[in-house]
Amino acid sequence: MLHKTFVLACTIALLLSACAGGVVPQEPTFTPLVGKLTFAGSTTVQPLAAMLGDSFQKRHPQVQLDIAAGGSKVGIQAIHDGTVDIGMASRQLSSEEAQGIDQFQIASDVIAVVVHPDNPVKDLQIEKLRQIYLGEITNWSELGGEDLPIVPVAREQSSGTRGAFDELVLEKQEPSAANLRLAVTAGDMAAIVAQEKAAIGYVGFGNLGSEIKLVAINGILPSLETAQNGSYPLLRPLILMTGPLSQPLAEMFVEFVLSAPSQQQIAEAGWVPVK
Repeated sequence: MLHKTFVLACTIALLLSACAGGVVPQEPTFTPLVGKLTFAGSTTVQPLAAMLGDSFQKRHPQVQLDIAAGGSKVGIQAIHDGTVDIGMASRQLSSEEAQGIDQFQIASDVIAVVVHPDNPVKDLQIEKLRQIYLGEITNWSELGGEDLPIVPVAREQSSGTRGAFDELVLEKQEPSAANLRLAVTAGDMAAIVAQEKAAIGYVGFGNLGSEIKLVAINGILPSLETAQNGSYPLLRPLILMTGPLSQPLAEMFVEFVLSAPSQQQIAEAGWVPVK
């Protein structure tokens, strides 16, 4: 009996000592993220932000995302006005536009120019590419190729890749070649070029395949390396922006997008990740 009493007393003493020292272990508690993030800006970045937003919401289901578009200029102005938490841009900001804005490049938009595998032309200057789509150069023989009428293929106007190509190559002009063909999807574009010996087209970096041939632009082929070092000319930065009126939750979203799993997801979707 005395032995049991002694053991009980020792046990109580040890517990009291632990409590006094503040070393009683406790289970960690996690506060779930709650709130709403609003976006506006580039139509090119919008689907990428939506894809990453879905992954973010799987981790944080109590966060709502409202991802609108409107164009890069709209996103920049919305951050200046404080009307959205995150702006989206698919071009470099001017020094005036960038004042008071924190920019985070999350990926690059790479446009690869492609031809039929049997086409001997390996390199084009941007000016020559522009002339093809404007109908000023009409035969491959003018570019060192065979005597064949060039068949330029463009995406439909709703395509973000089309918008990027028109901006980077055509200087925001409309393609006007007489025998221009339109492709609804990137897959359609690749199929037309693979089947038509005289065709030339363009696809995003994630839509390349062995059935079509890459053409160097200004002597540089598109690759992960030339995209990340900026030497390939048909390249646009995809940027998220925050400002002084953005919620702290916006910074958490940006951190999520720049994390290794999100960058891997960006690569698997056909964009060029920054990490």
